[in-house]
Amino acid sequence: MKPAFLKGLKLGNLRLREALDRDLLRVEALVRDSLRADEPFIAGLTETVLAPPGKRLRPILVLLAAGRPGASSQAAVLAAAVVEMIHTATLLHDDVVDASLHRRGQPTLNALSGDGAAILMGDFVYSRAITLLVEAELTQVLGLLATTVHRMSVGELMQLDLRDRRLLSEEAYRRVIYEKTARLIEACCASGAILGGAAAGVAAAYSDFGRNIGMAFQIVDDVLDYEADPAVLGKPVGSDLAEGKQTLPLLLAHAAAPPAGRARLEALLAAQDGDAARQEIVELVRSLGGTVAALAAARRYGEAARAALAGLPAGEIREALDATVDYVVERER
Repeated sequence: MKPAFLKGLKLGNLRLREALDRDLLRVEALVRDSLRADEPFIAGLTETVLAPPGKRLRPILVLLAAGRPGASSQAAVLAAAVVEMIHTATLLHDDVVDASLHRRGQPTLNALSGDGAAILMGDFVYSRAITLLVEAELTQVLGLLATTVHRMSVGELMQLDLRDRRLLSEEAYRRVIYEKTARLIEACCASGAILGGAAAGVAAAYSDFGRNIGMAFQIVDDVLDYEADPAVLGKPVGSDLAEGKQTLPLLLAHAAAPPAGRARLEALLAAQDGDAARQEIVELVRSLGGTVAALAAARRYGEAARAALAGLPAGEIREALDATVDYVVERER
């Protein structure tokens, strides 16, 4: 199956697209092989976890930064598989924390098999990812990703602590999304650069690109929670509100609102009074320009990512990463 991400990535370079596709098939095969289990119960859970295809943004960034799409080293393919497995494990845990029933238009594992199965399956996927790195003796990448997973956990705990409180500062919001989302995307680019033998300046440019594109990615995710078609998004609009999460569209709408609008938003948030209140918040955030302002912020991060590409050699890799910026800020899911 062709990874869904490639459908939205306008490369304009057929050779590179086909090369990435070949490498992604190697990544997919390695993920499946690594999660194979003899126990029928675990095997069934694995099939459920792997059934809805993701965007594969993270492995694509590893492969591009490693510099040889279509002829990627086994180490680069392995690192790409590992970051996808780490991402998968975090989603399994997130769905339990958020009590999410749907992801990518399909029932979540916790909805189908219970919280216990989802938590333990996340642990299983994490452990297999780390084992792959240890067995391959990719010490530098292992250290980078171990630190990244730790910081992602810090970000998720920060978000949990901040739920349902008075409105966050933008600074607190940006710190949370850097830790829980952008750090892994930054680490994908850094891992690829390490495995591709990039010079220090080039490796720093890759990390800068990844950090900024990761911030843009999460902000767009938060905008889509207010603006997307639920059938395309794969979950109801306003899901973040239902989970007690304050995201940038809400914060910017509140900042832009006249006193009466602010008071109404604050009252609705304090009451947490079901679907009707959430829908009113969604409509207020839209009408106050919160989603437009947040999307503008995402585009600024996208432009910062694009500026970082000046530190990379000219060529098809840089062009592909430039196209990735467009994909991230313009996507609909």
